Amino acid sequence: MFRFLLTLFIIVNCLFSGLKASLNKPLVKTLKHLAISINPNCNSHYVNYAVITESNGKIIKTRFITGREFILIGMGKQPSEANSNNENLFKRFKIKDCLYKYDSIQCLKKSDLKLFDLWALRYNRNPFCPPDCTPAENMLVQGFGQHKFRPSWPQIQILQNYGITYINDFFLWRKSFPSSFRFSKT
Repeated sequence: MFRFLLTLFIIVNCLFSGLKASLNKPLVKTLKHLAISINPNCNSHYVNYAVITESNGKIIKTRFITGREFILIGMGKQPSEANSNNENLFKRFKIKDCLYKYDSIQCLKKSDLKLFDLWALRYNRNPFCPPDCTPAENMLVQGFGQHKFRPSWPQIQILQNYGITYINDFFLWRKSFPSSFRFSKT
């Protein structure tokens, strides 16, 4: 009987001490955002998509997602804390359909930059098309980067106007900044 009471006391004490410790911790407010990186990363793509968790202006967690998931979350068709209202963020921020529609015939006829062509911000030539390749129809071949694998210093200075300091920083899509992507450090 004594063992039972001692065990019960220890269990209850542990439970309440854990509860008391969790009540004493300050609440941390976190925000989740859709993000894009033009730095090759864990999934070996030239453009990477992620859901970023931010706390007090600092990125505390990065969860990489596919380009398809990025589009579905942005359109409000896939549930995510990065778009908790399931609203079409592309329409809200007036981002052209050809950036994310796969089946749009009009976009194939235009030379508009597609979401998947954001590699052009970093490279001077399409990494999917080496110099001896034959470009596919409507394929963007020339990038904007002055150097082979990175933008020039003046080009980085342009990105700094958006908060980018290093090439591996993320473009964060914050719902509180209407009209464009917001750039933020990793």
